[in-house]
Amino acid sequence: MTKTASSGGSVLITVIIAITLVAILGAGLIYFTTTSTFTELFGNRQARAYYLAEAGGRWAQKLLAENIANPSFYPGGKKNVNPPTTFTLANGDRFILTSYDFIDKDGNVDLTRVVVESTGVVHAGTWMEAKRKITFGGTTGISRTSPTPSQDTEEFVAFVEDNNVFVYGSAVSFAGGAVNGPGATVVIRGPLDTDQINLGASIAATTIYVDGYVELNGGSAGLGSPSQPGNIYINGDLTLWSGTRNVYGDVYVNGNLRLKDARIYGNIYVNGNVTLGWTPTLSAGTNIYYTGALTHPANYNTGILAKCHKIPYGSVQSFPSFTMPAYAIPAPREASWFASKGYVSSGTLVSNLKIFTEGNYISSSWRPTAENVIIASKGNISITGLGGSGLTGVLYAPYGKVTFSGAFFTGMVIARDGLDVTSGGTTVTFRGIENYISDPADYPFKPDEVIIQY
Repeated sequence: MTKTASSGGSVLITVIIAITLVAILGAGLIYFTTTSTFTELFGNRQARAYYLAEAGGRWAQKLLAENIANPSFYPGGKKNVNPPTTFTLANGDRFILTSYDFIDKDGNVDLTRVVVESTGVVHAGTWMEAKRKITFGGTTGISRTSPTPSQDTEEFVAFVEDNNVFVYGSAVSFAGGAVNGPGATVVIRGPLDTDQINLGASIAATTIYVDGYVELNGGSAGLGSPSQPGNIYINGDLTLWSGTRNVYGDVYVNGNLRLKDARIYGNIYVNGNVTLGWTPTLSAGTNIYYTGALTHPANYNTGILAKCHKIPYGSVQSFPSFTMPAYAIPAPREASWFASKGYVSSGTLVSNLKIFTEGNYISSSWRPTAENVIIASKGNISITGLGGSGLTGVLYAPYGKVTFSGAFFTGMVIARDGLDVTSGGTTVTFRGIENYISDPADYPFKPDEVIIQY
């Protein structure tokens, strides 16, 4: 009995020691697992706070673009004058904005530029709260007059699709007959001069953006769609002097207006001075609203003067500000993606051709009409010598220029350095990208990088 009791006691002691060791090891494992989990969690919340701050900076740039006509606007309020503004997301995360005038290296305040501070905050008010602050424009400032272009492919594609954009580039040089785009949009990210549109050609699009001055002096080059008039936005002076031309739609001029021979079929809003020559024609219901001074010859037509109104006037209490499209043209996808989609690096211009080239694409000899062509080039695209033949499709040159010579082009042109139509009598007609590439996943633009939020 004694031996049996002693043996049982030893077993009990062994069991107790084993349980104790397991408990100690378990506690250690819990500690290390918990520590690892919280280390990862803390890192994630810091990353989220950083991305929120970055998103706040992009939002500030959007706000600046929307308030380009207001030099006293500060995203989030002016620092040390107004309290910062908090923007809260649906999940409770937030970013806080404040901004101030840029000071150059010589210590001078530059009122045309602004610096934005954006602070991202996650788990606000809890023990897990994390904050990260990013300063945008600290060394160069953010321009008030030329907002930083959005680098988002998704935003660019949405703008192109929603607005039926068929020419997007820095310039349009057009020796043809007409640019036809009822219901469509032309974006010219630079000035427009009479010589660029063949003196007598018309840009007959519903919506036209020109990020610079417009000077139509001589010839009869017109603007706007007669069948679907819309809005024409000019970020600079507008001169419509010598030459009888038609202008359809409402015109917004962020500068001065000089008006003489043109026939106007819509209202004109001028954020500056108006100078009138002798013979403009203003259709019934057309008025000119201006913020500056009005000058005209003596004994001027009283009917025209009765249509000119100094702002504020009636329902027009201030110049209706507008925002120029500030989207950077997306970069192309990788060469391997194009190859997987059936693109080739060169080839004779034929229907259903799909080209991607790291250099220029050049077709300079006569070819029969080619339809449903997609050309993406990191250089220039030059299609000339077509004579009576034409081309339909998408021409995409994010770092270069598109040159075309033929009877007609129908489709869409996206080119950093613009479109140059060199042949007389050419007609350019809008047709959306979705008519040539049915699935947006197959668009040739490099997609945005996806940021994973935890």
